[in-house]
Amino acid sequence: MAGRGDTHIEDDRFDALAAEELSKQHAWAEPCQRCRERVRTLEQRIGYTFRHVPLLFKALTHSSYAHENAEHGLRHNERLEFLGDAVLGLVLSEHLFRVFYMRWEGELSLMKAWLVSEHNLAAIAQHINLGYYLFLGIGEETSGGRTRVALLADALEALIGAVYLDGGLPAARALIQRLFAEKLATVDIDKAQINYKNALQRTMHPRAHCELRYVVAATSGPEHQRQYTVEVRVDSHVLGRGTGSSKKEAEMNAARDALERLASEEVVLVQAVSQTSSPELGAKT
Repeated sequence: MAGRGDTHIEDDRFDALAAEELSKQHAWAEPCQRCRERVRTLEQRIGYTFRHVPLLFKALTHSSYAHENAEHGLRHNERLEFLGDAVLGLVLSEHLFRVFYMRWEGELSLMKAWLVSEHNLAAIAQHINLGYYLFLGIGEETSGGRTRVALLADALEALIGAVYLDGGLPAARALIQRLFAEKLATVDIDKAQINYKNALQRTMHPRAHCELRYVVAATSGPEHQRQYTVEVRVDSHVLGRGTGSSKKEAEMNAARDALERLASEEVVLVQAVSQTSSPELGAKT
């Protein structure tokens, strides 16, 4: 457990991170009182009170609103979304690694992929009514942006990123465990619902901007019992390989193989981080 001095060091470090982010991005430097009152209920819903309130406003600012208000120097939430995606992945990977300590990497990968699926992130965002609090441009507002699945999923990740900057990893972990409690309780069963190709696409999104390609590498067997071997690639790099009696089945199996390989790399990373990082990472909440 971290001592009092260690805690102060961590507080100072995250105060500096938050201040740096706000100074760089000019994110709602002085939110108006009406705006503060609007988001106070969101803080109550998520069980976390921001020390640096402008970070919360930045997390709620969609790019459409920032572009329409560019003269005020506002910035959108996409940087926080990027950070939140990484924090969410670490916290969930660590949780699965600790709880399901007898499971192989492929199962852990499927569990995580299901947890962070766009559908689940949007469902959690809807549960806390996150769409209501977002700052959207006129066009996004009129086209139903407050209920759009992708937009809500991205906003939830931005919110997690803001909590991480404001309160550090312990605060972000506690938030994620609260928001994902029901999903974590059923993940071992519900992982069977995963669409491997969609899961791989989402997993690869923060790692590379290259398009995933599914290439038939080989075929075998007679016409009525054809077997396909498919490779999923990024550029010339093969991420995974799968076989099946149809191209669709082979593509799904290739995506699953890729997820298992990526999970093997990530679980080793999480184990190393858990052993060598700050005391907060190893603490259970």
